[in-house]
Order: sequence, then C-alpha cells, then structure tokens
Amino acid sequence: MTRLMRYVLILTTGIVIGISLSVASYSPKNPRRTAAAGDLILLHEVIETVETYYVDQLSHEQLVNAAIGGIFNMLDSHSAFLNVAQANDMQSSNRGEYYGFGFEVATNKQALIIQTAFPDSPAATAGLQTGDKILAYNQQAVNGNNQQQILDQIKLAAQQKQPIKLQLARGQTTFEVAIKPASIRLHSVQAKLLADNIGYLRITHFQQDTAQDVQHWLQLWQQPQISGLVLDLRDNPGGLLEQAVAIADMFLDQGVIVATQGRYINANEVFYASAGTQISKVPVVIIINKGSASAAEILTAALHDHQLATVVGETSFGKGTVQSLIPNLYDRGSMIKLTTARYTTPNGKMLDTQGIEPDIKVTLQDGDDSLTMATNIARVGYPVKQDQQFNAAISWIETHNQ
Repeated sequence: MTRLMRYVLILTTGIVIGISLSVASYSPKNPRRTAAAGDLILLHEVIETVETYYVDQLSHEQLVNAAIGGIFNMLDSHSAFLNVAQANDMQSSNRGEYYGFGFEVATNKQALIIQTAFPDSPAATAGLQTGDKILAYNQQAVNGNNQQQILDQIKLAAQQKQPIKLQLARGQTTFEVAIKPASIRLHSVQAKLLADNIGYLRITHFQQDTAQDVQHWLQLWQQPQISGLVLDLRDNPGGLLEQAVAIADMFLDQGVIVATQGRYINANEVFYASAGTQISKVPVVIIINKGSASAAEILTAALHDHQLATVVGETSFGKGTVQSLIPNLYDRGSMIKLTTARYTTPNGKMLDTQGIEPDIKVTLQDGDDSLTMATNIARVGYPVKQDQQFNAAISWIETHNQ
C-alpha cells in the first residue's frame, strides 16, 4: 500500500515548490525499500555500538547529530541542518527582524570571513568590515574542523544575550573586538535624491519588504522623473529570490528574469517579466563588488542582460545556487536547508564560482570605506571624493545624459 505525502519547500531565495514523494511501506518485493531498511539498521547499530563501548561517554543525541553532520559535510557549504532556534533565526532574518550581533559570514575550509556587517548593528558599530577574517572566538582559535561549532556558539551567545570577543585579521593587521548582542530591525533599502536629480538606492539584502520599499522610492521619483538611477548592491549577500525578481520586474516589461535548474522536476522554473514598468528611459548603473552575491547577482544579471543597466565595480562573489528550507516532520520546528537548484541568467549563463564581470571595472584602494559611507548616505553627506566606484557610476550617468 502506498501513501502520498505532500511537502512544501520554501526556498531561502523565495521560491515555493510543491514536491510529491511516494512513500511505500516495507515489502520483501521492494528491493529499494529492503536496502533502505538495511541501511537504517546498520546506522542504528553503529550509533548503539559507539554509545555503549566508546572510551568516552557520548549521548545518543550527540551521535545522531554527528551522523547528520556527516551527511552535510559531503554537500556544499550552503546546505545545513537547522535546529529549531536556527530555523527561527533564518525566518526572522527573512522578515527583517534580528536579535544578535549583526554580521554574516562566508565559510570555507580554512576560515570564517565576514561577508557583511548590517548597518547600525553591534558588528558595524564595532568596526567589522567585509573581508575581515575571524581568527578566534572567545580565545578559541578557528580552524577547519570547528567552524560550525564556533558559529553555533556565537548564535547561542546571542540567544543568551551574552557578549563575545573576536580576534580578526584585516590584511596584515590583527585586532580584537568585544560585541554585545542587540535587537536589530534590518532596513534593507536606503535612498537619497542626489544632485542633478539622480536617484540613489542602496540595497543591503533582500528581505520580505525590500521590493515594496524600492517601489515606494521609484514611484516617488517619477514626479519629476529622475535623470538617472544608481543601484548600490555592494556587499549585498542576497536573500529572498522573489524580492530580486519583483524588483527586476519593475524595470522589465517582457523576457526572462532568471531560470532555476535542479535535479528534481519542480526545482526547474523560469521567471518572466510582466507587462509594464515602474521606471523606463532612465540611465541605470549598478555598483557591485566581491561581496555582491546570490539574489544581488540575479538582479544585476537580469537588468544587464536585457541591456537596461551598466555595471560598475568589481567581479561579484559568484553564488549561483538556490537553497530550500524543508520542514522536518519528525523534529517539528527544525528544517533542512538544502541546495536544490542552480540559477541561470537571462542569457543562459551560470554564475556559480564565476560571478559577474562589470562593464566598467573600478577597484577600491585599501583604506576606502565605501560601505560605511554608502550605508550612512541617508543621514549624512556622502563623501564622494573617496569612493571611486560611486564616482564612476555618477560620471557614467552624467556622460550619458549629455
């Protein structure tokens, strides 16, 4: 007898996929189920043997978690098992609500790298910057074997409202910071109308209200219409794909925005633009750097491939994969974050590990604090003389309008 179970996968990039899985009861006539049952017996026996006879006492829960961790160690760095607290944090972040230290990290086998420090967060106040390498956490050195453990400890410290100490490296300089967690409301869009009626939108990440905020500013700037638009996506690590698609749709009135390709049939989807635009016949420049990733790259590629935007800055990060959040039915509240697809640009290019090459390459010199300046634009004057990428974007618009 076969039962049909329906699961809904909510991608961290915003796609909702319905997946039907046929789950058959055990039968000697079903060799696949026979093998699966044998594998479960083997795994149970290994865990039970270690739990009973290993020289140091380990709990059953520890061994099960280790077995789960072993599976994800085989996969890419973006896939993970999220316990209840981690799953709640992920969903809160997508809503723009966050309690913690206010930074995101990129992991590799050698180091933990600060990918972004959110504006007005404790991390930003402490001076953390994109590219800083975490050398130690609370005097515990970071290595290739304890990265996930340290990340879990940082999250636990945030939940328990405990401060942390980080030792970091920036270039050849090492320094230490102490950071206290705080309640953070993430504002993903900052805007300012610059001289010569040029609109400036800084998008730090893509959360549930990002497209709504962008639409607000684009509508506000229609009367009188702006003479140009700068989209600053520097150090934007991504977020909800649906938000990047919605923003791209504000500029496009036809054609492909992005396509996803996966092994499972429902992971294959093409997103098309709808008729009508929020903005047209206005020169658009997108600024990116090595910290621009995922949904930020999707928005950039969509406008660039349709020849609606010129790209200035540095080659982007190159994260071209889509992660799904899969609810765990046994341990309710926990989730599996799993890479289920790769995305392709409107021109059919896969960006994973490659990134987007800018039309106008402008590399910031050491010492330029462009991210801090960009995130402060809505509150203080923008010191454009120190930001060559910003200057290049404005110069291109001014030249185009001559």
